[in-house]
Amino acid sequence: MQNIITNVQNRLWIFPASALLTLFIGRLCTTSCAFLHGDILGIDLEILGIAFYSLLFLSVVFHDKFYPKNWVMKIIAAAVSMGIGVEFILVKFQIQNSTYCPRCLVSAFFLLMMFIAVVQYVKKWIVVLLILLSVFFTFISFNGSVTPSYAQKIEFPVFGNAKSQTEIIIYSDYFCPGCRKIDNQINDVLRKKKDKIKVHFVDVPLHAGSIEYAEIFLYSWFAGGKDLERAIKVREILFHAAETKTDQRGVLNILNSQKIPYKEDRDDARAIFRNFYTPSMQKDKINSTPTVVIVKGNDRESYAGGSKILKALEEISSL
Repeated sequence: MQNIITNVQNRLWIFPASALLTLFIGRLCTTSCAFLHGDILGIDLEILGIAFYSLLFLSVVFHDKFYPKNWVMKIIAAAVSMGIGVEFILVKFQIQNSTYCPRCLVSAFFLLMMFIAVVQYVKKWIVVLLILLSVFFTFISFNGSVTPSYAQKIEFPVFGNAKSQTEIIIYSDYFCPGCRKIDNQINDVLRKKKDKIKVHFVDVPLHAGSIEYAEIFLYSWFAGGKDLERAIKVREILFHAAETKTDQRGVLNILNSQKIPYKEDRDDARAIFRNFYTPSMQKDKINSTPTVVIVKGNDRESYAGGSKILKALEEISSL
């Protein structure tokens, strides 16, 4: 028995490696995995899981080959203990919603096996404390949603002429000075061409508070639909509020004072983040704001920076 335990401890890298492999294979999942979504502090669980298991894998490999100190194993054991606390909340969420994600459960199983192998490196009371702290933190920061397989396709914010072959995608951040500087000029073009172009606003979360502001824009869209003028008005409010660093509730109070309707629905907002904003940013390789992408049929051109954007929009405006 002791030989088995020793062999397992000498090959700890197998557990995070197996969990990583499970997560990558699970990306192809079209059953329950496709309808379970969640994030912690706005960061998608899939990204967090890949980062966590990657760090565990590298830590174990480097510990075995380059830095075999006992305190390193204590840190690894502490991290695994906290991971167990996170998994407790995630499994609880699946049980409550009677929807189970195979890749999540399999990766959690590998984490549990690793926990059993390394728990001896940390005192029991510390392990219990770490798990409880992790459970509490995850409980207050986790945001999960379940989209059943029969649910309608998620609708994405679109303004202007939805049937137009010319599409303008505006990537911006309300806390970006460059975005604020050219916003009025962009809006002038959108107003002039709204019957001939299809418009998407994609909020890029580059600053603290960006996600909460992006949620507010979507809340207004939920209530206001495809009204471009109302969308522009809300964006102007958000840009101004970002200058004074007004919190989310304060901005919603401003909307109330100006009689701009909104519907708070964080689950639907986060679904749009996952299913439209993130894939769109990845497709256009967005790494800075402001950026505008103009799509005409099969042609897709990206323009970054104020001067290039305004020059491209001038050409659109002259058509």
